[in-house]
Amino acid sequence: MKQLNLLNETREEETIRFIQEHEPPEGYFLGFSGGKDSVVMYDLAKKSGAKFQAYYADTGIDPPELVKFIKENYPDVIFLKPHLTRKRKFPNWKGTRSFFGMIQACGYPTRINRWCCNVLKKDPSKNIPLKHRLMGIRAEESAARANRPRIDYFKNYKQWLYKPIFFWLEWEIWEYIENNNLLYCSLYDEGFDRLGCVVCPFHSYKLHQKHKEHWPKYFVAFEKAMKKLFDNYLYVKDPRSGAINYSIRVHTFEDFLENWYKGI
Repeated sequence: MKQLNLLNETREEETIRFIQEHEPPEGYFLGFSGGKDSVVMYDLAKKSGAKFQAYYADTGIDPPELVKFIKENYPDVIFLKPHLTRKRKFPNWKGTRSFFGMIQACGYPTRINRWCCNVLKKDPSKNIPLKHRLMGIRAEESAARANRPRIDYFKNYKQWLYKPIFFWLEWEIWEYIENNNLLYCSLYDEGFDRLGCVVCPFHSYKLHQKHKEHWPKYFVAFEKAMKKLFDNYLYVKDPRSGAINYSIRVHTFEDFLENWYKGI
């Protein structure tokens, strides 16, 4: 953590200054996921003295160990729960807060149609008036993130997104955690290098299997919801003509599910 910039500042000092320089009068919205980056982001925001309120998007499909970690160690974090309604398509449906229930209304999530990211993570915070948002996003995590600026403005939402630890490397995150005696979720010590939704279309087939072994109940509920969707909407037989409406390229649920796990 002794790396210095042109102003002879360490990573920590520069990051704290960044937070202080952009602090709005009403304070920040701090997006908190419970992961290692969020833990560091939260601690730096505290050190900066800036006003902020931390929020956690309670998707309902995060690891229970992660949710427990947040509740036990960050009691001031506000949990935001999703709520989905579809009045036109489902006139008698009162909505749901469950990801598994949402599959019936939105379809199965894919890498292209990732409705779950919007409904579970972004939409619940839309009505919160704090428009200046701190996020623990790092450029090192992906090429797509690296190509974005450190400060983003989203015109549709009228929101500013600040990424104070954008240039931090993973080893710097862990070094900061160790040097400051910060607690972190136990899942990292069990071999999980990134935490988040247990069921996700971006996961590899191998990671799906690892998650399935660790959190089988989530996958029982997921596969049940997928079977219901397949039977009621994707593979439907016309009772009059006997014709089958193939909305997908496979004819059995087992093949359909296997393809989803493989990202096909």
